[in-house]
Amino acid sequence: MQLYECYILHRRDYQNSSLLLELFSRELGRLPAIAKGVKSARSKKQGELQSFYPLQLGLVGRGEIRTITTIDSEQRPHLLTGEALYCGLYLSELLMRMTARNDPHPALFEQYEQALSALAQGELLDHTLRYFEINMLKTLGYGLLLNCQATGEALEPDQHYYYRIEYGPEPISACSMGEMTIRGSTLLALSGGEPLSRIAAQEAKRLMRLVLAYYLGAKPLKSRELFRPINPSFKSNH
Repeated sequence: MQLYECYILHRRDYQNSSLLLELFSRELGRLPAIAKGVKSARSKKQGELQSFYPLQLGLVGRGEIRTITTIDSEQRPHLLTGEALYCGLYLSELLMRMTARNDPHPALFEQYEQALSALAQGELLDHTLRYFEINMLKTLGYGLLLNCQATGEALEPDQHYYYRIEYGPEPISACSMGEMTIRGSTLLALSGGEPLSRIAAQEAKRLMRLVLAYYLGAKPLKSRELFRPINPSFKSNH
């Protein structure tokens, strides 16, 4: 039987002893699946069906919801704690909201896996999140113009720009600068995948919130507020 590379984006109880999972598969894209009987006292598999665990799953069924027949979790999980855990939940929710079911994106699967690995290894959170967001949008066909102006002219590092979604950066005069502006140097850094300074990271976060809000619509992301009541001092990187 073929095994599919998968991550669990979301899970909830189903009937008395089963789980209903939202999977993200390299080969199949995002899809729902039932893990039958894994919550029973005799089952040892529930502990393997966790977020951020690389899984090899056997799946059967021709309807919308597949059934899991085989679970192989021999690869090491991405162990996320603290702020990295919040960021991992955010990435999973982005995939839930931005992808369509049964629409495979192997490149996006790899980007997600790489981002989880970076978070687990303690790499810079802002860097990891921003470049996942940018690469995800590009893979899904919503790529951002970051290396030149909307007109095709070169960006000036010291110039401020207004970013028009689905069009690109446009120059903005100093007298009309506001919080939605971004420097040419920040756009160029994002285009080249470079490390971001503190100011550039702040600008990039504002830009990506604006862009993602455009595509996600009015419904807010739950992961941004999920842990705030528990940890009021937490400062979201996303």
